[in-house]
Amino acid sequence: MPRAFVIRPFNVKQDSAGNSIDFEKVHDALIAPALKACGIAGSTTGEIVEPGNIREDMFRLIIEADIVICDFTVHNANVFYELGIRHALRKKRTVLIKGQPTADTTPFDTLTDRYFSYDAGAPGNALEALIETINAALVSERETDSPVFKMLTGLVEPDFANIQVMPLTLREEADRALAAQSKGWLRLLAFEVDGKQFAAPALRMIADALWRLKDYAGARDTYERIRKTASLDPAANLALANIYERLYREKKQPELLTSSDQGIDRVVDNKNAAQSDRVEALTLRGRNGKTRWREQFSSITVLGTRRAGAMNEQLRQSYRGYADAFREDLNHFWSGIAALQMGAIFLDLTKDDGWTASFNDDAEAAKYRETTDAEVAALKVVVGSSIDTALRRLPANDQNRVWANVSRADLLFLTEDNAARVVKRYLDTVPQNMPFVWDATRGQLQLFESLGIRAAVARQVIEAVDARGTPAIPTSGKPVHVVMFAGHRFDQPGRPTMRFPTALEQPAYRTILEFLRRLQQTDEIVGFASGSIGADILFHEACRELDVPSTMCLPIPADAYVHSVARDLVWRSRLFALIQAKKRLQPPAILELNNAPGLPPWLQGSATNEWERGNRWVLEMALTFGAAKITLLVVWDGLGHGDSRGGTAHMVSLARAYSDVDIHEITTTELQAAASSVGT
Repeated sequence: MPRAFVIRPFNVKQDSAGNSIDFEKVHDALIAPALKACGIAGSTTGEIVEPGNIREDMFRLIIEADIVICDFTVHNANVFYELGIRHALRKKRTVLIKGQPTADTTPFDTLTDRYFSYDAGAPGNALEALIETINAALVSERETDSPVFKMLTGLVEPDFANIQVMPLTLREEADRALAAQSKGWLRLLAFEVDGKQFAAPALRMIADALWRLKDYAGARDTYERIRKTASLDPAANLALANIYERLYREKKQPELLTSSDQGIDRVVDNKNAAQSDRVEALTLRGRNGKTRWREQFSSITVLGTRRAGAMNEQLRQSYRGYADAFREDLNHFWSGIAALQMGAIFLDLTKDDGWTASFNDDAEAAKYRETTDAEVAALKVVVGSSIDTALRRLPANDQNRVWANVSRADLLFLTEDNAARVVKRYLDTVPQNMPFVWDATRGQLQLFESLGIRAAVARQVIEAVDARGTPAIPTSGKPVHVVMFAGHRFDQPGRPTMRFPTALEQPAYRTILEFLRRLQQTDEIVGFASGSIGADILFHEACRELDVPSTMCLPIPADAYVHSVARDLVWRSRLFALIQAKKRLQPPAILELNNAPGLPPWLQGSATNEWERGNRWVLEMALTFGAAKITLLVVWDGLGHGDSRGGTAHMVSLARAYSDVDIHEITTTELQAAASSVGT
């Protein structure tokens, strides 16, 4: 969600002729509803509730806002001062508005600027027109609307990473989610930071974590939210170039690789992009060429024919792309190792008869091989030095150290005859908690194996690293079916209208059990549910009876949760037994969203509710599990509202927004009828 900052006078102000204008009315009737209709968060400095220096906060909000609405109807020194700051530091998306009639003339320095006019006496009449203006500003590809940036063409916007401060507790929660390898938890965080002042750096952090967990779709959606308000952002475009290429490999949809190319082009063509970003983009261009090259022979089953198919112009173009990128920056070891790998492949393929067929003549082929042979020999030395330099310079916690170490293993693969040493190096350098690193490394080794180049060593490395991973569960061969569960708590004594009385416990349990048993006939079931006193416990107990793995998802720590929901000693004992049993499993089948009761500090003071947060968390975990089917099984009264926030009705409303989620309901009316029939 984009953020806005509104620069305007406060309360009632008079123009130079003494005419009064109520700017609170203008805000409430025009500006605020226009921002809401455009899906934009933010307002004025009035939204700041923390203690501190309001001027510092104001500067930060002006600079980091995706769009600024500036009302300069009357001559107001603060408005002009803040507008000047915006024009000096941001290139675009500053919308000027002015009420009419007013005796105050437009200042000389803004005479040539376009501004939106509204009726100061009835500002709400201009609402639709302002909505259209704001939406146009958001999607405009005009380079700048700032007179400062128009005149000073070499001026560069500030680096927002040095301005936007992200709460430490949010970073810590994201680190816990990454350590738990929980894609759903990270997607929840991406949803929750939307519209926050620190949204941009938070989304980058979360998107990077999703990428590291190979949740390419989640990372794509998160980075696209960044690019929505910063279309030329180099980091977002480079990340999306990577993500769309990976998605193309999975889905084989040509438009995805084109989207990757477009992200690369946005960086290469961006005159304000840093040299390091341009080198990265050139490297990714070589990578996309390599992807297209692999497509040309990947389906060929005969090794000799496959090798012949791989020796083509596309191979040489990819090699040249990587080599050119490395020449731009010899510290960019990734382009260097990629060039070395492609050059080594080319030289190995020249051992085959007929390898010169893709050249104009044999002389051209021989010259190219001679040149490449010399370049590859030099690359082995220079790339090794580049990797060593990076490892000396990079801080211990820098993620690029991982890639440098893996590149060192890749170099050893090409140069070392001792297979055991090569295998050991990969085992030591490929992190177990970063599956995307092994995914990329494994793909390269498979390429060598498929072309018969050091194939035995490649196979040994793949089998050794694969063997240390945790096998995916379940393994029955049936399609995986995630069943989320939500249900009412049992009615408390004195409830005016009975909704789910304890008398329905056995009918509810039997119905849940039978539903799961039917699914078991064709599917491998995995369950997710919270642990409230009522239907949740029945669901977990039914899963236990059927040997269905179910995870208890608690929005707060287990001790606090038990204290909050379990006052009846019998039910407390049943909940306690479930929790203890799930804690003893390896890995434990109980997850705690927050490490303290209530909301995490970074969310406190917001409109977020911890129980609603827990519902969305369960939904996101189900959506990211990778299951063939997802079902929400719900025991409820069928009404669209509940007793409090975060209940069953809320979970149903969330699930209804996703076409991938089937909803199966067991109504308390049905259970009442079943109980009555048993009684008769």
